[in-house]
Amino acid sequence: MDLRAIKAARRTELSACAVAAARNAQGILHDAEVLARSGSAARAYSLAALAVEECGKAAYLTALAVLPRSLRMRAPVGRLLEWHQLKQVGGLLIAAVTFDMPGLAPKLAAMPAAQVTQVLGALNVPADEADRLKRRGLYVDMDRSGRIREPSEITEAEVTSQLARARQAAESAGLLLGPEAQARLANPPAEAIELARSLVSVLTQERYARNPEAAVDVMLNAVSKLRNGEAVKDAVGTPVPAKPRRRRHPA
Repeated sequence: MDLRAIKAARRTELSACAVAAARNAQGILHDAEVLARSGSAARAYSLAALAVEECGKAAYLTALAVLPRSLRMRAPVGRLLEWHQLKQVGGLLIAAVTFDMPGLAPKLAAMPAAQVTQVLGALNVPADEADRLKRRGLYVDMDRSGRIREPSEITEAEVTSQLARARQAAESAGLLLGPEAQARLANPPAEAIELARSLVSVLTQERYARNPEAAVDVMLNAVSKLRNGEAVKDAVGTPVPAKPRRRRHPA
């Protein structure tokens, strides 16, 4: 993906790209289901995980589309669109909190704080599982103990679980294909703009190891900024106090 083109694109072009990503996610999911029915469980798992990522990409392209162009030109679009675990978390989030009308951001803003924390915290395990098993569905590997790991070790239960998540994400992202969603993108709600600003703010201010835990932290921090009304202040350059950093595993 040409990141310069993304930054320079008009809202209508980014919206069209988000729609194409949502449509592609549905196609990837279809292929995963065909493979699962034919007995190719490991390959099906990898494709289902990719379908969730593509749904996350659709959501982030939508976020970029609603940003003011001046802010999008400064946004870390590479981290947003090329960080696989972050796209996985985005896809899992829209699977957990349906990406429908009035939209994801207004729903998150209206949720009780404890529920938001619970929903986002619950993404860590499936994101970590997808990150570990996606490549194992395609490649032979050797772990730290010297054990050889083969795609055939991925279980039917793991495939069934991942396909279910992919279906939920694709169904949610598929709502972007409808005329109502496109009309709403032309005049997005304030919460959608603020969530997009929050994502940019978090990714701009801090460096994260590219792993599932860090990806969940990004989303938690972005939603926290949305709910606390911090996104606008950060976007215009108001200093934000440094937060304690947790030790993270290498990417």
